[in-house]
Amino acid sequence: MFANHTSRKQVLAGQAWDNLVTAVESAGHSTRHASRRAAGFVDNASGRVGSGAKEARERANRALDALAGKRAPKPWGLLALVAALGAAAGWVVAVLGRRLAPAAHDELADLVNETPVDLTGLRR
Repeated sequence: MFANHTSRKQVLAGQAWDNLVTAVESAGHSTRHASRRAAGFVDNASGRVGSGAKEARERANRALDALAGKRAPKPWGLLALVAALGAAAGWVVAVLGRRLAPAAHDELADLVNETPVDLTGLRR
């Protein structure tokens, strides 16, 4: 009688242990999966918040500088870029002007040579 009762307890204890091991393994897998998902969310959110925080920090520093009477720095890089683009555009216009100028000059010279001018009526 005791042997049957003891073996039944052992069977129940074995089944309980197996269920416990299965539950712990399942919880571990779920926890790892949830932690990976949470880490992904945190990475995405920190990227968004980080860029916003950087912009806010820059604006706050500019505002403090303005309140302190400091002038904003000149955008030298942008000024140099605009100057270079202006020089390039001027060079292109000059080259095109040199190519087109002889043709226009010849037409004007022909027009002057062909048109008679009477200057006798222009007395002072």
